[in-house]
Amino acid sequence: MTLAPGTDRLESARLVLRRIAPDDLAFFTRLHARPEVAQSLYPGGRPRSPEEVAAWLQATLASYEQLALGHLAVVRREDGALIGRCGLTDLVVETTAPEHGIRKGWFGRAKAPADVALTFEYELGYTFDPAVWGQGFATEAVRCVRDYARDVLLLPYAISAILPQNARSRRVAERFGIRAAGQMEVVGRTFDRYVWPLAGGGAARPHVASTK
Repeated sequence: MTLAPGTDRLESARLVLRRIAPDDLAFFTRLHARPEVAQSLYPGGRPRSPEEVAAWLQATLASYEQLALGHLAVVRREDGALIGRCGLTDLVVETTAPEHGIRKGWFGRAKAPADVALTFEYELGYTFDPAVWGQGFATEAVRCVRDYARDVLLLPYAISAILPQNARSRRVAERFGIRAAGQMEVVGRTFDRYVWPLAGGGAARPHVASTK
């Protein structure tokens, strides 16, 4: 995720959020293989293979360099344990919905088509180890990212893609006053689209329309 020059982490009372590193691969391989995690994220709810996780991590590292975006590793202060990820990623969506259905979206610009008008947005996402669910860590990490996006990046808004059945993630977001904004199809699944009203002054726009 974008971090200002001289800043290498975000911190809260119980957490440190830092850039993901190659040494984190083993943790994320385990996390993304958990069925209860995968069912809320991936096509068909299928767990990611070790090879897919390795590709995701490399794409995250590349996104830091190319777009200054990407999830951050969430580390628990008291014992240094890595417990999840949270941050802003690149989400590309059709600017207008087709007549036959909802707008389509793609995580990553390289996957988007070149023959439709596109909108580029920041997606605020979070995934945590089930062992720490229900302890408020997701809410605490999300607050760090939300405040940074609003106060440092000066974004007017961000969005989140949450599956309708993922009540746990929706409850976290609802604590921050998110607004429902229809649905979109991403990775072959229909997600509810939510808008985070940041109103950070608009100095950095989170989306740019393209008429390719």
